[in-house]
Amino acid sequence: MARAAEPFSEAVHYIKVVYQEYCKRNDLDTCDAIEQEISDLVHMCSTTEAEVRQTIKDLSKQVHDLETVASYPHRDGLHADRVAALQRQIDVAKRAIEDMDVQARTAEQQCEEVDARLRCATAAAREAAAASSSIGANLKSQLAMYKHITSTTWWPGKPTISGTVSDTKTGDIRVFDFDQNISQFELINKLWDLL
Repeated sequence: MARAAEPFSEAVHYIKVVYQEYCKRNDLDTCDAIEQEISDLVHMCSTTEAEVRQTIKDLSKQVHDLETVASYPHRDGLHADRVAALQRQIDVAKRAIEDMDVQARTAEQQCEEVDARLRCATAAAREAAAASSSIGANLKSQLAMYKHITSTTWWPGKPTISGTVSDTKTGDIRVFDFDQNISQFELINKLWDLL
């Protein structure tokens, strides 16, 4: 029977070894540690999930705000309309500049003409001044001779033609006073009579 008990004893021995293996505290501690790690991981995942959800909300809000700010606030084609309006203003300005250039050239031509006229007038004035100085000297000489010969003194500043005629031989002084409306012919004849 020993042999019959032996096969059981060997099986019992294996059962005891398995029992001892299962009853070890190491396995329970390992299981508890694994369960604790799983619990910590679940808690960490929950916390991370909440943080990720909040981050997604914040990012979504920022994206929405950026879309609002970044979106073109005007209607489509407004930029093209503004560019076209500016181009029209540029064209008008170019035409105005061309017109001003034409006016500037015309003004330059007129200035050149005025300068030429001024040069001519200056030359004529010089010639007239030269002639008038000789004519003036000649007239002074003639008037001095006339005064000496006729002994006539004029009284300027009166509304009439007036003055005196003196006779050097007799010492006689004759006053004359004629209306300005008298003709030159009559004036000369009356003065001649006085002389």
